[in-house]
Amino acid sequence: MEVDPTKARGYVISEDDFQFTEALCKLYHLCIGFNQDPLDEDDFKFTYEYDDDFTTFPTICLLAMGCIHMKIFETPGLPALKPQQLLHGEQIVEVFNPIVPGSTIKCVATIEDVADKVKGMLIIVKIDILDPENPEMQYSRCYMNCYVKGYGGFGDKGVLDLRVPSPPIRTPDQTLEISTNEKLASLYRICGDLNPLHMIPSAAKSVGFDKPILHGLCTYGILSRAVYKTYCQEDPTLIKSVSARFCSHVFPGETIKIDLYKEANSVFFSASTKERGLVVCTGVVDLTPLAKI
Repeated sequence: MEVDPTKARGYVISEDDFQFTEALCKLYHLCIGFNQDPLDEDDFKFTYEYDDDFTTFPTICLLAMGCIHMKIFETPGLPALKPQQLLHGEQIVEVFNPIVPGSTIKCVATIEDVADKVKGMLIIVKIDILDPENPEMQYSRCYMNCYVKGYGGFGDKGVLDLRVPSPPIRTPDQTLEISTNEKLASLYRICGDLNPLHMIPSAAKSVGFDKPILHGLCTYGILSRAVYKTYCQEDPTLIKSVSARFCSHVFPGETIKIDLYKEANSVFFSASTKERGLVVCTGVVDLTPLAKI
């Protein structure tokens, strides 16, 4: 089947309700690193339901994406694809309002663009996280940029340019090291991403990995939290957006080395595995002017 971007653009692939139960919120926050220090009471706002400021971290909205990956394959104008052909290349989250633990939201996912990249095609999915009772109340907007090998050459270069900027080439302002638990992928999958690639050794080996890898969106949350703990004075509302490019994978149990670069009201990051020296993710967190960076 030939690619026809005009049929795909604007197609709503999902319009579902999703509940952020208190248990799910706490699990997500623990997975991305909150309460690694059990004596850090500033983290209780994310992990303890009786805290006066109990809330959610901005990147939690990504859990609502659920089975969107699978529904992409039902899009008119796109060929019949297999899940392993879809490479999640970039992720952008724009934050407008905090999601309340225990609340239900509406997730509306739309094919925003399809572009010819010569050796493959780029699919951009826009995900709006809304209040189901008041659609004018928006919590966040996400862009998921996916690359599919072998389907280029159809000539349409697309209508959007959502490239994630690269970190500056200079000495970082700060370098952090964050260790991950060997069981982290097994725990994070309970948040909703049940891809066997992250659990079953044979599934990981079938796509070229020595063993199961950590979810890219878990790494995304870990890096976002690192910027938050360093520059946001324990106030999650100071985060405006998080943009990241996935370069490689993290094995559960590895240590992530994070270089941070301050530029105006933004903090760029470059993350690599300490054990293998492999860059796994780069990107930027945009903060409000109230952040003291």
